[in-house]
Amino acid sequence: MERVLFVCTGNTCRSPMAEAIFHARRPKENFTAKSAGVHAQDGMPMSEGSRQAIARHGMMESHQSQPLTEELLQWSDLILTMTEAHKQAVIEQFPDRAALVHTLKEYVNDDQETLDKMEELKHNMAQMEMKRAQFIAENQNKVDKYNEEQDIGDASGLEQELLSQIEPHQRAIDRLEWDLPSFDIRDPFGGDDSIYEATFQEIEEAVDQLLKKMNTENEGE
Repeated sequence: MERVLFVCTGNTCRSPMAEAIFHARRPKENFTAKSAGVHAQDGMPMSEGSRQAIARHGMMESHQSQPLTEELLQWSDLILTMTEAHKQAVIEQFPDRAALVHTLKEYVNDDQETLDKMEELKHNMAQMEMKRAQFIAENQNKVDKYNEEQDIGDASGLEQELLSQIEPHQRAIDRLEWDLPSFDIRDPFGGDDSIYEATFQEIEEAVDQLLKKMNTENEGE
């Protein structure tokens, strides 16, 4: 694993900052990174706040923003987003790449209790979606009848039956999401130098952990 794609919204603040830190700290020249935005325009410069933040730490940049594309995803070994919302946007747009998409902070997390809760969360989400799909398949004739007759009473009965089946998983999901830490990196846009500096340090810590993980994995290959 050598090629990392960082993703944020406009590709002018967080993801180019992550790209700059990655290249400044990488232990091996073959480790490389690019960045993109889920709603980016082509050719925009790095935001002034981000540019000044990396400059304070002796890093140079010649960044131009770019939107997320299939070509960039095919280039990547790993796709790391700045927030959960970015992660979901990438997965929805490119579902075939879902296995490679994580938030940056989620990917580098190594706390076992948190990892266990994340696995439990994924399990409950998968079970809920499986039961939802199974319920619809088993009641397709009732769904078709409702669509044809628009009988609100029938629809309400179906909804209640479905909710009763998935409720245990929804309660578990709500509990786990409450317990888990946020894996989002704050958006500094519009903030002062202290906000950009705090975001820089948040990204710097996560990228340092990422590089250590990548280095360990590559040495083991």
